[in-house]
This record gives sequence, structure tokens and C-alpha cells, in this order.
Amino acid sequence: MTHESYEVKPFDVKDPDDGGQEEPMAERRLRLAKQVSLVLMVTLSCVSLGATLTWPSPAVSSLDKDNSTLLGTEIVLTAAEKDMTGSLVYLGSLFGAWAAGWTVSRIGRRRSLQMLVAPFVVGWLVTGLASNTAMLLTGRFIQGIGGGAVTIAGYAYVVELPDTCIRGMMATLPTLGVVLGSLYTVAFGYILPWHYLSFVGAIPPLLFLFTTFFLPESPSYLVIRGLRQQAIAILRDLRGKYADVEAEVTELERMNSTSSGGWKGLLDKNIIRRICIVVMVFFLSQMCGNFVIMIYTARILNATGAPINPDAITAITGALRVAGTMMAVFMLDVLGRRYCLLISHAINSTFLFVLGTFVYMAEAAEPDDETFSNLTWVPMVCVMATLFFCDMGVHPIPFIIASEYFPTNVRAQASSVCFSAGTVIIFAVLQLYSPMQAALGQAGLFWLYASTSVVGVFFSLFVVIETKGKAVG
Repeated sequence: MTHESYEVKPFDVKDPDDGGQEEPMAERRLRLAKQVSLVLMVTLSCVSLGATLTWPSPAVSSLDKDNSTLLGTEIVLTAAEKDMTGSLVYLGSLFGAWAAGWTVSRIGRRRSLQMLVAPFVVGWLVTGLASNTAMLLTGRFIQGIGGGAVTIAGYAYVVELPDTCIRGMMATLPTLGVVLGSLYTVAFGYILPWHYLSFVGAIPPLLFLFTTFFLPESPSYLVIRGLRQQAIAILRDLRGKYADVEAEVTELERMNSTSSGGWKGLLDKNIIRRICIVVMVFFLSQMCGNFVIMIYTARILNATGAPINPDAITAITGALRVAGTMMAVFMLDVLGRRYCLLISHAINSTFLFVLGTFVYMAEAAEPDDETFSNLTWVPMVCVMATLFFCDMGVHPIPFIIASEYFPTNVRAQASSVCFSAGTVIIFAVLQLYSPMQAALGQAGLFWLYASTSVVGVFFSLFVVIETKGKAVG
């Protein structure tokens, strides 16, 4: 497979000079609105993922205040077990990603999306009814299986469905779903104890299951399964009567015929190179503190001396993350993936260097020095800014390019490899948060995250391949 096979001009609309008709703006808006509505339905699955990821922030604070369970027992979490409430989700997602890598290719995107509802609902129920630490952590692991399946099935579907010209915007909506799910958990966590918060977390996946019955199968998947006429029928509905659907299907067939499909297709040199790039993007995106700050917001603010209720500031940062993701929705198809990632890393490194320096100087200050006690707004601003700008690029882009970089016949398998590697990295970063904090100090840890983002700036500029406006097959 050659590099050029990813850069063909998409066949969205017939050329009027070749006898085609230009699509009226009203019809274009209507059919694009249909595509947006379908992607928003899929985004509900990512709301479930976001609710799962952020649960430890309000739940651990709730457990610290009242550790009684619904069954009359008590749960006491050690520092390592608190880390595991976040990291076990990513361990579970390894199994979910590999399972989805198989189901997405065998039974399709739509049915795979329906199946992932089960681990989410079961996981939430186990967590809410937990009577001991082992049961609580088991529930988190089960939720992670659903989360891993979402990253494969959801992003594959979203990348394959819309027109190329709006694919960047549509591919960001799942991240918006994750952010909204995080805000959903934090908002309810502010008023509900941890066990009732788990039951509330089961609502989004059940709503998503209902919406899946309105989703069509991915036309790209149908093409590689040899169901050409079914793919054409769905594409006519999505692209409209003015689009050259036959040409798009032919191009899909060509792009997926130049290499072996399935796991064997991963041996292609170009596929291996792209997997390495995506895995490195994941590594830099996790080692820059992105997920640590998102999941352990309350703990980090406590450690830096934030002056107000950490749960309240977590809710505020959740709203800021929604704003940051909305910026990404509009910027990805303007600046492109590479420059959004570069800018996001640059700003993240700046604020984390400031945060690390503040913490270092505050810890070294004399006991009677009130300078830093009057500047406790600084860590709040830094944490808010990193969350806001990470959601502009650092957070969504690894997941987007993990699907965009590969053609349909190997997309599920290649994405599984990339997501699995990213998951291992996330698990390690979250599980090592407390040991690294102890070894490097709070300031040193922030400086390490900031330095990683500096590397991310140069990697984005010189290595990351731009996919804006390119057909992905």
C-alpha cells in the first residue's frame, strides 16, 4: 500500500463541468444535518465512556467522607487502590478493544455498538452494589471493557460515515461526548454519594442502546464485505442525489484491494509506520499529564492547595473541557490535526511549567511567608487551562488519527493495536501517579509532564501526518 492511496480527492459531489449538477445549498445542509444527527447518536456511547472515566474524582472524595455501602459494610481504599479506581478501567479496556477489533470486522460497526452496552450497565450495577473493595474494583474493570469497545467501534463508525469535508468536526464529537459524560458524573457526584452515582451512570448506555436501532451500518464496512448494493443505498441517502456514489464505492474498493485485510494486513510497511506514529502520539498525549489531571482533578487540586471545594472546581473544569472540545470541533477542519495537536501541547507545557514552579516555590517558602497563600488561584488557573487546551488537541486527536490513518480492511485491527498500546500507557501513568509523585515530588511530576509536551510539539510538527480533507478509505 502506498502513501498516496490515503490522499485521493474524495468523491463527494459530481463535477458540473462533467455533466453533473451542483448540489443546492438547502439540500446539502439537510443531508449534512442527517449525518450530524447519526454521529450524535453514536456520541451517546462516548458519554457513557466519559462518565466512567471521571467517576473516581467525585467518588473517591465521597468515600473519604462516608465509606458505608448499601449492604451495610464499609470500604476503605489505600492510596494504591484509589489509583486503581482510575487505572483498572484502562486495563479492562484492553480486553474491550481487542474484542471489538474482532466483532467490528465480523458482525459490523452497528451490532458491535449495541453489544458494548452490556459491560457498561453491568459494571455500573456491580460498582453501585459493591460491599467491599474487590467488588468495587471489579465493577470498574467491567466498565473498562465497554470503554475499550467504544474506542474501536465508535471512532471507526464516525470516521467512515460523514463527508470528508466535515469528518474532522464529526470525529471530534465523540470526544465532546466523553467530556459531557465527565461533566455529567461530576455534576451528579456533587450531590449524590458514590453508590447512587453509579446507578445514575447506567442511564447513558441504556439511552444509547435505544438510539442504535436508528443507525445504518457503515457503508465502508459493507463495501469490504462485498455488499456493494447495500453500501450504495446507504451512501445515496447520506451523500444525496448529486454525489457520485458509484465512484466513491469504486475508490473504497480500490483503496482496500492494494493490501491484505485483517490482521495479516498489519504487516504492510506503511501500516507499521503509521501504527508507530499513532502509538507515539498516544504516549506523548498521556505522559503530558492529560488523563492524570482529568481523572484525579480533586486530588491534584488538594495537593496544590486550591482554596475552594475540589469537587466544585472539578465541576467548573468539566464545563471548561466542554468549551475546549467545542473549539476543537470547529478548528480541526480549519487548522488540521497536526497543528491543533502542536498548539495544544505548546500551551499545556507552558501552564504545567508554571504550575510546577509555583508548587516548588510554595513548598520551599518559609512558614511565615504568606506570598503563596495569596496566590492560590494560580494552580486553579493552570489546571483549568491545561484541561481546556488539552481537549483542543492532545485528548481527541490520538483517537481520531488511530482510525483515520488506516483503510477500512485493516482499520479495526490497526486501531485495536493503537488503542491497546495507548491503554497500557494510560494504565501505567495512572497507576504510577502516587509512586512518581513520591519519587519526583509534586513539582517534579508537573515538570516531567510539561517536558513531555515540549517533545510533543516537535513530534507533531515533523512526524505527524496530516489527514485533513483526505479520503481515508
